[in-house]
Amino acid sequence: MFYLPFTKLVDSSEAYTAPGAIILAESQALVRVQGNAAAGVLPSTGQSTDIFVGFAIAGTSAAPFPESYTNKVEQFTVPSTGLVTLQLTPVSGQVFVYDNTAGAPVSSPTVSGPNVSGLTPGDEVTITYKYAETVIQARALQGDVQPGGYVGAYVGQIGLAKRGLAYVSEFDASKNWAAATAIKLAANGQITDQTGSGNTIPGAYVVAVPYQDIPFLGIEFSAP
Repeated sequence: MFYLPFTKLVDSSEAYTAPGAIILAESQALVRVQGNAAAGVLPSTGQSTDIFVGFAIAGTSAAPFPESYTNKVEQFTVPSTGLVTLQLTPVSGQVFVYDNTAGAPVSSPTVSGPNVSGLTPGDEVTITYKYAETVIQARALQGDVQPGGYVGAYVGQIGLAKRGLAYVSEFDASKNWAAATAIKLAANGQITDQTGSGNTIPGAYVVAVPYQDIPFLGIEFSAP
């Protein structure tokens, strides 16, 4: 999804979706495949054949898709046990811990269910993570889904946000976005930082990292 109060898009269009492509959320990174441009767009795969064309946007009066995942940011003062418990259980591999007191990421925290251990007692930490939403959580955060579903799915098309400032939810929550020097395409329509193996989104850069009140990644971008 997009955090629309801060999102300022200045260029958008419509595109056909590729046969079999399934778009699960607004702000998924969409691509064309080299040598097969007429086939339409699909969520990024993280492969070298991806050509970035924009982020998925539907713009209906209700939630266009029943989105299954979103992000959360929590802050803690670490107790003597060196362990903190998150409000929700994160997706495996989708946790980033920053030690605010030390001014550095925690290199190897242990994550077991909602518990994060291996932290320095007394330090203040910020933990960013992605979690699977229940139906009730999704409705509370996104509202009701558009009656009948997103109409674009019936005619095989999707909106493309092509240029501007976007606060997106479809990002790799395990990365240190404050230190990102590039934004790259990853699998399943996600974006990652310079450590990823996918193609770089030309000219894109981070303008705001996720925090407690707004757990979205703010980026400036322009599709070719």
